[in-house]
Amino acid sequence: MLDDGTIDALAARTTSMVPAGTDAEARSAAVPTPLAHSLGDARIVGLGEATHGTRECFEHKHRLIRHLVTERGFRTVAFEADAAATTALDAFVRGGSPFARLSADAESALAELDMWQWRTESVRALLDWLRAFNDGRAPADQVRIRGVDLSTPSAPAAPLQAYFERIDPDAEIEQLRTVADATVSDDDDRERVLETVTAAAEQIRERLDATRDADEASRDAWRTARWLCRVIEQSCEWARVRHEQPGPHPAGMAARDRFMAENARRALERDPGMGVVLWAHDGHVQRGSFDDGTVWADATTMGERLARALGDDYRPVGFDFARGSFRAVGRESGEVETFSVGSPTEDSATAAFAAVGDAPYALDLDAVADDDRLAQWATAEQRKRYVGSVFDPAEEGYARTDLPGSFDWLLVLPESTPTIAVDGERQNP
Repeated sequence: MLDDGTIDALAARTTSMVPAGTDAEARSAAVPTPLAHSLGDARIVGLGEATHGTRECFEHKHRLIRHLVTERGFRTVAFEADAAATTALDAFVRGGSPFARLSADAESALAELDMWQWRTESVRALLDWLRAFNDGRAPADQVRIRGVDLSTPSAPAAPLQAYFERIDPDAEIEQLRTVADATVSDDDDRERVLETVTAAAEQIRERLDATRDADEASRDAWRTARWLCRVIEQSCEWARVRHEQPGPHPAGMAARDRFMAENARRALERDPGMGVVLWAHDGHVQRGSFDDGTVWADATTMGERLARALGDDYRPVGFDFARGSFRAVGRESGEVETFSVGSPTEDSATAAFAAVGDAPYALDLDAVADDDRLAQWATAEQRKRYVGSVFDPAEEGYARTDLPGSFDWLLVLPESTPTIAVDGERQNP
């Protein structure tokens, strides 16, 4: 724990996340000026989260997204979620899509993800807001939803099938069936399946290249269809790497983050607007490596790859919290549960942040690193809260990292409360 004088120096580098005034709507959208200016100058803003199941992380990210959309002209929100399944979210917020049926409400759209992390009241509120924002706007001025993550090689087959049915209802595309029927196993047949599906993706791309439409609206959908072919290839390569050895391993995680960075940059290059907001876990948005004590701790993160490519045009924001509860998959049960943690370990950075105050605040880590009173402490390896999708209460739930090297800003919460599922049904972990 830092001494009182150093805690005061740390406090001087913070900005309250609790806006003044009494108007609830204004408070829900207000962002502190230094944070707003810093993020607004970026092209990709990585918004992390200390856990996938902390409601306050989601609510503050919602506020930041609203600001970047309304005040800074950002027009893409990208999730750490399956690139194919998120076409349903995009269809909902934009009022239609050639890749997915239009869901009646945000809850139905979220059901397409089959991911407990995002099927929450907080994300539903964000989707409803984005739908309202897009209403009446020209397509080029609407906010899009993208997924930067991967799942199975077969996942893009459904949105691609929907696209071809829209542009050529009578088409019989054998390669789409090949992709849709692909099952990746651990036996000797795996490599043959991956080679066959990769070849099918290339043939689908060639068919797309031969049927490119001239008008801009159709061309936008064509670009997305072509990108989904690339997602098939990514998923095949990821499956090949992941199956090289049993269990999670560094190469598999590094490949996943490499492809997520590629997909985020693709959205930046192709989508309209001033930038991309990237919603993912702290471990993915941070620069450097994962630093979380797992077997893949030294793997290069998505955020590091984006920082190498974009420099200061990439700005990562991390989260920490003092105590409270959150949702995660129990390591023993394999089910989504609610876990609680008490006061932070005394020698952790989290304990120092908690000593600053009991209200949410944003900490400018660049300013901390430039402060002679704090630089040595800040740039040393520090521990902060860090819980992935799976949690074991017997473990500490911290990551060790150089904070200014990992993030530009840290949003510190006094307490974590669990996210609320949009339905009461068991969700697939």
